[in-house]
Amino acid sequence: MKFKKIFVFMLALLVSQVSVAGVGKDRLEKLLRETKSVQAKFTQTIISKSRDRASHAQGMLYIKRPNNFRWDYKVPYEQNIIADGTRVWVFEPDIEQVSTMMQDAALAGTPAVALMGGEKLDKQFKVKELNKRHGLDWVELTPRDENAQFSRILLALDNKGLKLMEMESQNGQTSRFHFTEIVHGAKFPKSLFKFTPPAGYDMFSQ
Repeated sequence: MKFKKIFVFMLALLVSQVSVAGVGKDRLEKLLRETKSVQAKFTQTIISKSRDRASHAQGMLYIKRPNNFRWDYKVPYEQNIIADGTRVWVFEPDIEQVSTMMQDAALAGTPAVALMGGEKLDKQFKVKELNKRHGLDWVELTPRDENAQFSRILLALDNKGLKLMEMESQNGQTSRFHFTEIVHGAKFPKSLFKFTPPAGYDMFSQ
């Protein structure tokens, strides 16, 4: 479900300014505590289990802790995912459709609760520092929830921040994320996280 995959993008952005030495649980948790807002461009690549197919997407992501985020796809088609603090909205203008779900229900049982400020990181993840490879510091996050949609997240960092993030799903897919033009402490208008469904669109509520 798209609602429950949003935390992956939040995680990547919120750890993107970790510096060169001592990358581990304490630094991740400190960064999560101190980061209040962030925006960035993103490129997403999803690789099939057989490794012979890939899909690509691009867009912008905005996060304002503790309750708001907005995820705007631009490529391959326009789509907006908006959390207004009460509900999560998925707006798909190409097919004139809106889907919505209560925000607490949409994010319940996912690490998004920790990433948005509700719980400590190690309550949702096992955090492990891996050996340094190719000049990068690697951190592995393994969900404590056996029913999570993914098996682990790998983060690769250098002295400038996050270089690579990979998420391995339970169905064998691998999602890779690359972020550019990251701005921490960004200021957003309140209207960015507001959404009113257009008249005449198909509406689906969960």
